[in-house]
Amino acid sequence: MYGKPTLRPQIEARLKLGQAALPEEKPENTSPTLKDYFDGIKKTHLAMAVRESTAESYEMNFRVHILPELGDLLLNEITRERIKEFVGHLTKKEHSHTVKVKTANVDGNTVVEEKTITKPYSKITIRIILAELCAVLNHAKEAGHISENPATQLSKFYKRAKIVHENIEPLTIEEVPFFLTVAKREAPQYYELFLTALHTGMRSGELAALRWHDLDEHGKFIRVQKNISHGKITETKTGKARRVDVSDELFRALLDLRRRRQAEYLARGKNEIPEWVFLGPGRIEKDRETGGLKRAEGKRIDIRNVKNYAFHKCLTKAGLRRIRFHDLRHTYATLLLMQGESPAYVRDQLGHSSIKITVDIYGHWIPGANRQAVNRLPGINSHAAMSAVAAD
Repeated sequence: MYGKPTLRPQIEARLKLGQAALPEEKPENTSPTLKDYFDGIKKTHLAMAVRESTAESYEMNFRVHILPELGDLLLNEITRERIKEFVGHLTKKEHSHTVKVKTANVDGNTVVEEKTITKPYSKITIRIILAELCAVLNHAKEAGHISENPATQLSKFYKRAKIVHENIEPLTIEEVPFFLTVAKREAPQYYELFLTALHTGMRSGELAALRWHDLDEHGKFIRVQKNISHGKITETKTGKARRVDVSDELFRALLDLRRRRQAEYLARGKNEIPEWVFLGPGRIEKDRETGGLKRAEGKRIDIRNVKNYAFHKCLTKAGLRRIRFHDLRHTYATLLLMQGESPAYVRDQLGHSSIKITVDIYGHWIPGANRQAVNRLPGINSHAAMSAVAAD
């Protein structure tokens, strides 16, 4: 039998001679470090079992936050106390980013300056980091490297972390028609895209993945079923399809777009139009038959190019501040809430996984909500009080 030689004969011989037994050999610690284990499952489990965007989140959070603190520890050396220390480190950690600020100098000219903003990580960010660490340690537990996961149920240790919301800069109710007017003049090929973003709150990847059969003409709604991420068709962010109501203005604009496209393709001798609602101008590709270059039409839109060029161009031409394309989604949500729509309706339209997310992000955009509530409290002039006095 091959294998490591046993010490039993030596121990028995020493006992016969009245000598002390040899100390028992300690088993080697064969547990990998957290860094080595993560590098291993990154190429297998994360590459196959999760979406690309989720895998990128794991990659970034482990590289930036987790591995610098815990990466050199063996898996079975990561204790509950060490995890608590790590949570404390995250709650105190800050990050910086640079923004461009436009100001007017004494001559009235616009000056663009860069400003560095430093702020702590939000409670949501910390929760995501710890959830990903917990998931990797669960995987290690299933593989038999550890008997218990020390990273479970950690929320109570970061509950006092600050709630840091992303900077939301929606367009106002007066700015929306002004932006759309300029967009129709300066970038008419993207007008329906901008209108859909403003009237549905769909994410940019969902807009890119929108197909004509997703539009229900009878119910006047859109079935949001797919998303485009890194050029690939994926499920929606929540993994669930949803129904989004379509305004009459948007409905007419989409039907008109389809009629124009059908007429255009019919004039070329083509009976069918591409399935995608929003098309790009077409990439320049090599023609396999002639070897020359041709414009490949009928391809779905590249939202990144639209964001970087047409969208910001329209904002500049309209004299509006520079915002992100994602702020069109925020514009949709804030305007609905300011017009009195319920947070539950806005949640369903946006596709948030819970109403808490909707309220956390947009709660302060609900006008007069608190005053309406306190004004409903009974007082001396309430009907019941007046009736009681009258009865006496």
